[in-house]
Amino acid sequence: MKLIVQNRFALLGLVALALAALLGVAAVTRPDGAPSASGSGERVRVESALRVCPSPPDGTETEAGAYVPFDGDEEGDLVLEPNEEDPHVPLAEGGLPGQLLAEDVSDSEGASVLHASGAFAAGLDAAVTARAEDGDAEDDGAPGLAAVGCAEPGWSTWFAAPSGDGVDELRLRLANPDDSAAVATVEVYASDGPVSDSSVRGVRVEPHAEEVVELGEFTEASSGDAAAVHVRTSSGRVAPSLLVERSGPGTEWAPVTGRPARSQTVPGVPGGGGSRTLLLAAPGDDPAEVRVRLVTPDGEVEVEALEAVDVPPASTTAVDLENPLNESPGTVVVESDRPVVAGVASEREGGDDTAVTGAVPALSAASGGAGSVPVVRDGASVDLAVTALEEDAVVIATPVSPDGTTGDPVQIEAGAGTVAEEEITGPDGAYALALELGDRSGPAHIAAVLTDGDGKDRRTAVLPVRPSPSEVRLPAVTGGLTAISGGGGEGERR
Repeated sequence: MKLIVQNRFALLGLVALALAALLGVAAVTRPDGAPSASGSGERVRVESALRVCPSPPDGTETEAGAYVPFDGDEEGDLVLEPNEEDPHVPLAEGGLPGQLLAEDVSDSEGASVLHASGAFAAGLDAAVTARAEDGDAEDDGAPGLAAVGCAEPGWSTWFAAPSGDGVDELRLRLANPDDSAAVATVEVYASDGPVSDSSVRGVRVEPHAEEVVELGEFTEASSGDAAAVHVRTSSGRVAPSLLVERSGPGTEWAPVTGRPARSQTVPGVPGGGGSRTLLLAAPGDDPAEVRVRLVTPDGEVEVEALEAVDVPPASTTAVDLENPLNESPGTVVVESDRPVVAGVASEREGGDDTAVTGAVPALSAASGGAGSVPVVRDGASVDLAVTALEEDAVVIATPVSPDGTTGDPVQIEAGAGTVAEEEITGPDGAYALALELGDRSGPAHIAAVLTDGDGKDRRTAVLPVRPSPSEVRLPAVTGGLTAISGGGGEGERR
């Protein structure tokens, strides 16, 4: 022990010399043109992607769909399979990029996993749609029509969902597609504050397994109509999905929404009669003062009551938008002095159909300028809602059949500060919509409003559209010993 103490400074010197040598080798061997510490990193093509499609709700016909744009490269694989350690038979396999992969997953007992490599990974997007068996949702509480994007596994995911009267259950499913276990904690925020319960902390999810967490008991005692749910992991990663279950028709998934931020944009609020409710949460320790802007086809609606909405700390607030929107389709822009989470719940007049939409980033030149509606199921129609905020936006939507045949492109133009909504006529059967920004277009926030049936039997679901980049920017390499790890989607620890 005495020898070690006496020579500790010599030991530190040896370590310093070793580090200096290592850094010197790194500097010398860095390729010409490689980014320095102040560089932005190079862009590389996405070569591998994974998406997890949630379990089908009981009593539904559920279809999973995946779409990847074709760019002239055919090398790669796309496989849809059960979330099992060693699935013996895939549920479906992709043919070529540029073709829609659609598969009935109604009989699946758990989540389904999409594995994509090579040309199938760049720009991959996927979603599931569900409707009640035989189209009848009157008695069993099954969705008339529900839709949600298939999630990219991550370490931090946020949801904004309706709560209160009419909501029987918030059913959270945590799917683990990896070969190692994950440990997740679920944070629930309601109008009366955060939920603290040991049952939602340290939830272990075994490899290629799924855990179901019932959250209704935590929100039913709340007096408000909004809830926010945060899923974070301390080890591993999960792909969560949140189903808002009602006693009657109108059951719907809540989509993943943007993580807490001072600005949120929620597109895809359907037009028509019935309630429209903004769901807000301030998960921090300070109250938030929020300004709510409503953008419609006729421009921005000015409402004095929405200029300053107070959200208590670690709580939620529901804001009635029915009268301000006056049955107009719209997009909600939230600006706050503190980070907030946002979503919108729409309920048809009569209360027998609901749709939930969340905050998404815009399609822009910086994000690659491309996205998709991965699947429009047979018998459904789609209205594409395009929102331009500061600049005019032009979006080109092209229907794509399962065999890759493309329909006539449709150009949707939205003037700055407006929403443009266009009904897209697709081919018979299921199809996808390939989306891209037009020349000199500004950023566009996009959502697909899906409908099934008409009149009193009309059912609605909303798919907010996220950018589907074919390339990602690598972090800049610095002359230090800093380890960098990354994930997709909402994969940043908070």
